[in-house]
Amino acid sequence: MPDFIERLRNRLVGNLPGEEAQFRMASAARPRMGEASLASVQQRQSAVLLYLFPQQGDWRTVLMKRTDCGGTHSGQVSIPGGQLEPGENHMQAALREFEEETGISVSSSQLLGKLSELFIPPSNFLVRPFIAHATARPRFEPDPGEVEELIELSISDLMSDLTVKRGTVRLSGGAWAETPYFEVEGHMVWGATAMILSEFKEVLRD
Repeated sequence: MPDFIERLRNRLVGNLPGEEAQFRMASAARPRMGEASLASVQQRQSAVLLYLFPQQGDWRTVLMKRTDCGGTHSGQVSIPGGQLEPGENHMQAALREFEEETGISVSSSQLLGKLSELFIPPSNFLVRPFIAHATARPRFEPDPGEVEELIELSISDLMSDLTVKRGTVRLSGGAWAETPYFEVEGHMVWGATAMILSEFKEVLRD
């Protein structure tokens, strides 16, 4: 299993699949990053953390279903993370937010690399995804104010084409759109989260 981590670490220092891989899991209504970025004003910076840990002969990562707090992405399944605070860089924000939401402290020495940034038009966030790993399954203590449920996704399920479905979702503006999504433990994982996972899947496939 250590070989998996080393292969992934080496892959992350090369050229990343980027937008092409991300948009395999995007709805037809989603604008390309260049177009969306030009239309935005004062983008907000954020970071998320895909945290890998071994479990029963496989590797897993953890997603979270946000509480229904009335925000743009409330109630959706996302990767733990959030907005940068003053004086922070993206890496620091990813580690801090992950600890606040899951109760797990991650050091910079556990980081393997990062994926391509992704712009999220509804919330005007430019998000940078990081990847870290643990040598054993952590004991999560999620924040009940932010996290309704933690959802574990195995790498074998992520790589399976059977996990990819198509369905209809309601966008933040109220319109409905057809989109591909990952079905994870009965949850519909779509939007930016699915797009980040799509690039991660492509990295693992190489």
